[in-house]
Amino acid sequence: MAGDEGERLVAARYARAVAVTVVGIVAVWHCGYDLAIVARSWRVYEPKAAVAVAWLVLAAVQAVGAVLLFRSALGRRTARALAVGAQLAGALAIVAYPPGTTISDVAWASNTVGWTGVMLLLGRPLRELAVFLAADIGIMAARMAADGDLGQASLSRLFTVAYTMAGIQLMFAWLGRRLRETAGQVTGIAERRAADRARAAAEEAVHAERRRRYDYLHARVAPLLGGLAERRLDPRDAAVRRVLAIEAARLRRLFAETDDTPHPLLHELRACADVAERRGVAVTLASYGDLPPIPMADRRALAEGPLLVLSAAATWARVTVVAGGGDVVVSVFADADAELCADGGGPLPPSVVHDREEDRLWVETCWTRAGSP
Repeated sequence: MAGDEGERLVAARYARAVAVTVVGIVAVWHCGYDLAIVARSWRVYEPKAAVAVAWLVLAAVQAVGAVLLFRSALGRRTARALAVGAQLAGALAIVAYPPGTTISDVAWASNTVGWTGVMLLLGRPLRELAVFLAADIGIMAARMAADGDLGQASLSRLFTVAYTMAGIQLMFAWLGRRLRETAGQVTGIAERRAADRARAAAEEAVHAERRRRYDYLHARVAPLLGGLAERRLDPRDAAVRRVLAIEAARLRRLFAETDDTPHPLLHELRACADVAERRGVAVTLASYGDLPPIPMADRRALAEGPLLVLSAAATWARVTVVAGGGDVVVSVFADADAELCADGGGPLPPSVVHDREEDRLWVETCWTRAGSP
């Protein structure tokens, strides 16, 4: 869906560029070239009012069509109605030409009508523009027939003018359409390639994460499992059980790090609490304030202290997370052994404070967002 939207946006930009070009052609042609011809040949037109009305009507049709085109409000019916108005104005101008001058230096309307049709029917199928241009040429041929000016030379001139005029206008419309389509296709290809690169990067990141997990398991968990299997470690030993509880909590946190959750830190702390609760520890987890995004490495360090305390808690533990002013503070209060804060098997963050009162342990870790005062 995103690729399709990108193609539509690029096609719309190119369509606007083509619209600006054709409106510029129409404006320069009608207000420059046509006006110069009308002024120079004014004395030969009859009735002169027909030429003036035709020029003004064409100018009005072009102005209305340009505004609607730029606003993307030029619908099918409106475009066809304006196209009919342009044809009638062109026919009115041709009627005022002197006999035998339909293709001459005093003729100005047909080419302008053609370009006006290109502008009005820019978003319509090419067959509609072809019909419009055929009608424009047909009006010229009808006036020539009325003047009895359909000899071989006149027909050759008509064919040449029709071929040149309609050919250029049709070619312009076709090229504009192809430009929009090609731009959209190129954009789609580029977006698909970008998506492929992003997917490859994501797969590489997933592979690196799996490798990290494997290295962790190989370095920390495998020796414990090997010791248990070879009976070098006794599961009845309290120290062994504590180390196993710590590594179980770390493993649970490790797998929780990649879960899609509203905030990963709370999810990882909840995972550590789950391990403690399976040992019969009553754990309370409370959070206050809006947690900012925290990098994974910082989350891991921030949760290390609470993990050690929860792993050593005997019967109860209370975890509190407070966020505010760019700081995140995680504190744990439990009936745990204070010595585990130093020999729990993993580094604690630099910003750690802890205290012990009888059989109760309090540990607080703090993380400050970069750039915060």
